[in-house]
Amino acid sequence: MHDLDQERVAREIKERNATRVLLQLPDGLRPTAFTLAQRLTEQTGAEIIISGDSCYGACDLALTQAQTIDADLIVHYGHSPMIESETPVLYVEAAYDFDAPALTEKALPLIRDWDGVGLTTTIQHIHRLQEVADTLQAHGLRTAIGTGATTHPGQILGCDYTAARAIAEDVEGYLHIGAGRFHPLGLAATTGKPIATANPYTMEAKLLPEKEVIRLAMKRMAAINAAKNAQTWGILVSTKPGQRHIPQARRLQRLLTEHGRHATIILLDEITPHTLANFTEPQAYVDTACPRIALDNPPDPTRPTLTPNETLITLNQKTWETTWAQGYLETD
Repeated sequence: MHDLDQERVAREIKERNATRVLLQLPDGLRPTAFTLAQRLTEQTGAEIIISGDSCYGACDLALTQAQTIDADLIVHYGHSPMIESETPVLYVEAAYDFDAPALTEKALPLIRDWDGVGLTTTIQHIHRLQEVADTLQAHGLRTAIGTGATTHPGQILGCDYTAARAIAEDVEGYLHIGAGRFHPLGLAATTGKPIATANPYTMEAKLLPEKEVIRLAMKRMAAINAAKNAQTWGILVSTKPGQRHIPQARRLQRLLTEHGRHATIILLDEITPHTLANFTEPQAYVDTACPRIALDNPPDPTRPTLTPNETLITLNQKTWETTWAQGYLETD
C-alpha cells in the first residue's frame, strides 16, 4: 500500500489554517480518493474538493482549478516538488513500501558482473534506494547514486535523467527500481547503458531486452526521416504549469521558418489524438511538453511527432550519432 501520510496532511491543513483544499491524486491513487477526502474533512473541518482532471506529474499542478475555487492549499499526491506557484502546495510522495534487500537479491544475478552499478528510481521508492545500495555493496558490488535536477539523489522523471547522466561514466549499467518500461527505456536512450529493472509491486527482476531499445531507436529514426520532407509543422505546447515551454516553442518556430518550413504553435492542455484530429494541415509535430507524448504514445499515428532534439536532427542542427545514448531526451 502507498503511504498517504494522512496524519501529516491533516496537521498541515490545520497549521496553515486552510479552509478550502484541492486534493489532487494520480490515477493509481484515485480509488481511495473519496475515503481520503472524507477523513481529512473529519480531521480538519476544511472543505475538501477533489480534482478530477489529469495528474501526470509534478508538472501537472491543478493551479487553474485551485484559483477557480479560491483554494487555500493544494494537496498534491504522488510526486515531489518541481515548480513554484502562488497557491501553496503540499506535496505528498505516497511512498510504497517493499522488501528492498529481498528485491535486490533477485536482481543480483543480472548485474553481478557489472563494473559499477548505477541506481535509479521514482519518487515512490526513493526511501528504499540506500537499502538497495547497501545490499549490493554487501555482495561486493560498487554502486553509485547520482545527483541531478530532481528533488532526491537517484530520482528520475520521464523528462529528467540528470541524476543518471551524472554517473554515466562511472558505471557499466543501471538497476532501476520501479514498474513499467518507459523509465528504463528512457535510461537506455539517454545513457546508452544496459538496464536491469526490479519491480517492487511484483518483486521480479529482469534485464531490459536490447531488442526493445533497438525497436525504440528504429521508431525514432523512422519518425525523424518521415518528418524531413514536412513543410507544415505544428509546435505543441501544453498549458500544464511544468510543461509550458513557450520560449522553446518560439525558438523552434523561428528555426523551422529559417529552414523554409511553415510552423505554427498550438496551445493545448492535454495533447491527445482527439485534440489534434481536426488539424489536417500539419505534416509533422514538435512536442515541447512531456517527452512521453512523442516517445511512448504519439498522438497522431499518421504524422510524425518529434521531440525538440529530434527536430534539430531533422534540420541537420544535430546528428543522431551525437544524440542517441548521449542525453537524447535532454533539451538545451
